[in-house]
Formats: sequence, structure tokens, C-alpha cells
Amino acid sequence: MKLIPHYVGLSAIGIALTSPAAFSEQAPSNDELLKRVQELEQQVKVLSRKGEIAEESAAEKAKTAVSVSAGASGFQLRSADTNFVLKIRGYLQADSRWYVNDEGTSSAFNDTFLLRRVRPILEGTVYDKFDYRLMLDLGSGVTANNANNAYVQDAYVNARLWPQFQIQAGKFKEPVGLERLQSGANLLFVERAYPTQLLPNRDVGVQLHGDLGSGALSYALGVFNGVPDGGSGDIDRSDDEKDVAARIFAHPFKNSDVAALQGLGLGVAGTYGNQAGAPRTYVTPGQQTFFSYYAGTGTNAVTATDGTVWRLSPQAYWSWRSLGLIAEYAISSSEVSRTGGGITAADRLQHSAWQVAASYFLTGEDNSFKAVAPLKPFTLGGDGWGAWEIAARVSQLTLDDDTFPTYASTATNAREALSYTFGLNWHLNRNFKVNLNYEHTDFDGGNANALVANGEDVLLTRAQISF
Repeated sequence: MKLIPHYVGLSAIGIALTSPAAFSEQAPSNDELLKRVQELEQQVKVLSRKGEIAEESAAEKAKTAVSVSAGASGFQLRSADTNFVLKIRGYLQADSRWYVNDEGTSSAFNDTFLLRRVRPILEGTVYDKFDYRLMLDLGSGVTANNANNAYVQDAYVNARLWPQFQIQAGKFKEPVGLERLQSGANLLFVERAYPTQLLPNRDVGVQLHGDLGSGALSYALGVFNGVPDGGSGDIDRSDDEKDVAARIFAHPFKNSDVAALQGLGLGVAGTYGNQAGAPRTYVTPGQQTFFSYYAGTGTNAVTATDGTVWRLSPQAYWSWRSLGLIAEYAISSSEVSRTGGGITAADRLQHSAWQVAASYFLTGEDNSFKAVAPLKPFTLGGDGWGAWEIAARVSQLTLDDDTFPTYASTATNAREALSYTFGLNWHLNRNFKVNLNYEHTDFDGGNANALVANGEDVLLTRAQISF
């Protein structure tokens, strides 16, 4: 921009000096020519200064300009210095459940369409190092209750002081279950496996966490209110005690040259604390209850958690090219008691669960624990058909033998559930995915319950959009 005024000025001088008038009989004197040159030089200086002022103004505006972007990762507002960021994201899952041979089972589980998850997400950063996240849920199963644990799924702040040392506080997932820590938008199957039901979901607390060795090792250590198996909570109304949760997870070959092992992850996690209150029920992949403790009065006096609770979960995943594997084991051990109706009992019950799952991309994409982008997104009339993935899983939950008959009915509750899952996933693009799952579950015990006696066969579908 600075060259333009100079060019204009020099051009004007050249025209003035080379015009016919300059050589006419009335040619100006040398003094007049000098005066004209000085006037033109002054104009050039004025124009040059105006250009400098315009450049300075543009530079100042650039320092405070807000950038706005929209794409497959959502909508984003970012300050010019990148210290302040706001991201608007979310995902929606429209599901259906179709029960096969379900005569005589609970009418509460009819074939149905439902909104499994409807989750708007706000997240971002303030002053470069302080991240935040707010995620709500408005899905079909979300209702208000005294635990106030459904509508707000995530609400936390994270001080990202260094990659190796971060402090997080608020409501978020306890750092325990492998499949639980996977985003609901990235699940391999429509519903999570049995180990997730024995391990905590979201809770309010504070934790230290970080990554070491360029991501080869991660750790988390936190203190939380404490929730029942698979449960969530916003507030502790049952006791004053707190739970400690810890996890360590390693990618031992992440930074090596062994390509086949770079996607291997191994870890162990657990919780320890004291809890009081009602223990949870356990459900099938079709979300039907196959086990619940006594809850009532008299001979059905309520069973309650009352004492030390600890959980342990070794876990692993591995991916190489189009193949992916997930393996997880969980133990939940808790002290329970039952008093009332002439019954006084106390025991430690230890339940366990495991899962092994495998998936393979027929269209050649690299498998991952996180979201996968198709090599050729689906396009009408084009050659792109998205990513096609097949999956299979086996999962089992086993109840402690001492649970029966003191703490739960032998007649109506299963002692064990074993589920087989087969899935087909179609990733049309980064944002849209369709799932089709067939689940079969066999039970041991509880033949007075039609569900447990007949087993469960259910077809699950999902159409998901996420951004």
C-alpha cells in the first residue's frame, strides 16, 4: 500500500515535466517548476501517511477480531489471541427396540421408537489454560429425581496447567470403566456391555490427571461423592463418606516403530470408599431388568449398601489397520445389610462382569477407539458409500452366590446373564452413523420370571448425528 502514493506522485511529476506545455513558448520558470515539484512531494507524503494510518488501523482491528468457523466438528468462536474459545457441539440418537418372542414379559418394554440421547454441548477455553464443558441430556429416559442426576451430564472446569498435570473439578465421568469413558457418540454397539453396569458413571468431585511420555502413559486420581454401580449423581444425600477413584493407562508402543502394536492400550482402574443407600438393579442389552434386590417392608425388607465398597477393572484395547479389539473385566465388592420383618443380615457381596468385542472395517478405514472418518463419505450419485463396519461381542455378568436368597429373590432374579451381540455400523460421513444390532441373552436361575426363563432376543437400531 505504501508504494501506491509514491507511484502516483512520481507519475504526476513525470507528466508535469514531459507534457508539451513544459516545452511551449510560455514554459514556466525554474522556480515555478521547483514549486510544483515541492507541492507534488507534499501530496505524496500526505497520501503515504494516510496509507500508514490505514495499515495501523487494520492491524489494531486484527488484534481484537473474532474468528467464526463452522464445520464437521461443530461451530466455534475464537478470539484473535486464541485465549478465549467457545465451541457449540452436540449429538442426537434416534433408536428403536424390537423384542422377539417377548410374550409374558413386562409390558413396560414394548417394541418402541425412542430418543436415546439428545445432548447439546458447550465447551471451550478461557485465558488459554482453563477449559470448561457443559453437556445436557434431553433423551427419552431422562426424568427429574431427588438425586438431580439426569439433565446435567457434564459440568466441569479443567485447569490445563501442563499436559502432565491438570486439575479438573465438577461433574464428569469417574476415571474407571473403559467403555464408559468412551463417548456415547463413538460406541461400537447401541448399548454398553455388562462391566459398565458395575462401574461408576458420572459423579461430582475433583481429580488430578495428565499424560506422560508424549501420551504413552496417562493417569487420573480423584475424590468423588460416591455413586452406586453404574450410577450418576449431582449431590450426596445418603452419607458423608467419599470415594477415591484412580486409573492408569499405558500405550507402551505408541512411540515405537512397531506399527502393529502402536494401537495397543493397557490399563487398570478402581474405586474405594464407604457408601450407604439402595444398590442398583441390573438390566439386559434391551434395558429389561433381570436382577433387583429386595426393596420393601416385612419379609421383603429392603437391602441396602452399608459399608466399604471397592471396584477393580483391568482393561485393554488394540487396533491395527481395520481391526479393533476391546477387553474389559470388572469386580464390584460391597458390604450390604438387610433389616426388617424379623430379618437381620449383613454380608460382603462380590459381583463380576466381563466383555470381549471385535470390529472390522470392510471399507479399509483404520480402526480406532475414537471417532472414525470414512475414506469415501457417502454421496448420492457418486462413488462414495461411507465406511461399513461389522462387530461382535460376548459379555457376561455374574452375581455373588451369597446374594440369594437373603438379599434377592431366587425365584425371579437371574444369577447370571450371558449376552451375544452382532452389529453392522454404517458411517455415512464423520457426522452421521446408522447402527443395527442383534442381541441374544441367556440367563441362569429365576425361572419364575418370564424374561429370565425365556431369554431375551432384541433388535436394536440407531440413527445418530453428531457434530
